Amino acid sequence: MKKFTFISAIASVLITGSVQAQVCDSVTVTGPPSGAPSSWVYNGALVGASVELAQMTLRAAGVKKVDIKMFSSWPEALEATRRGDVDLILSAGWSSERARYLTYVYPAYAYQFLQVIVRKGTGFPLNSYADLKGRVGVAGRGETYGDSTFGLFVEKELQLERSPNLSASIDRLLAGNADYVLAYENSAYSEIYTRDLGDKVHILPTYPFRADTFFAFSKRSRCANALIPKLELEVVKANKRNEFYLLTKKYRTLFNESQNAPAVTPPKPSR
Repeated sequence: MKKFTFISAIASVLITGSVQAQVCDSVTVTGPPSGAPSSWVYNGALVGASVELAQMTLRAAGVKKVDIKMFSSWPEALEATRRGDVDLILSAGWSSERARYLTYVYPAYAYQFLQVIVRKGTGFPLNSYADLKGRVGVAGRGETYGDSTFGLFVEKELQLERSPNLSASIDRLLAGNADYVLAYENSAYSEIYTRDLGDKVHILPTYPFRADTFFAFSKRSRCANALIPKLELEVVKANKRNEFYLLTKKYRTLFNESQNAPAVTPPKPSR
């Protein structure tokens, strides 16, 4: 009886390991749909430096198939990851709230500056957080500033309203219903370039916050525990090679050209 129990236990472990290996042969990935050159929707697909880096590092970690999913907004991408509809999300800043449903891959693979966007001719000095007080600000839903000093300042001291997305935030700014917009640099760059707003808005020369950006697995993903140690090693290697910033140059060129030319097939990953 004991021998039978021991053999059954071994068989169970082998079956479980085999199922886990099969599940982790394929990983689903999503990210911001309007954050060029990191990630954006182009020709009906999510492309960009973060997308290619995820493909590159996941395959190096042993994943055979990387399935890229796109959603119409960043909040939708976050919600899909929270539900476990996708395994991994790109460009995730850390916050204690997100850490309830995401497991982060360390180290960060990039960072973004938080930018303050104003209407042309309405700029103001930004030498301390206090310079934002007394003004109406707006930011997109799902945007976080973590548990940083600035994040706590936003919660307690600022009149910061939320809009569905950055496009709606900019619309409120241009209509005179807000004094400034907070947006991370990739999204700000994409929005201003796509809408040709260079003569209508201005980005203040100083910034209030810098956020590290990570790959993060849904806590509901069956691949997280198996892949995170391997993926972390690959991110370290990629960071040493400066891969993300090399890819950024490639995809910034593609994004700029795509705004002024007919759609073409996006480039295949380098590796």
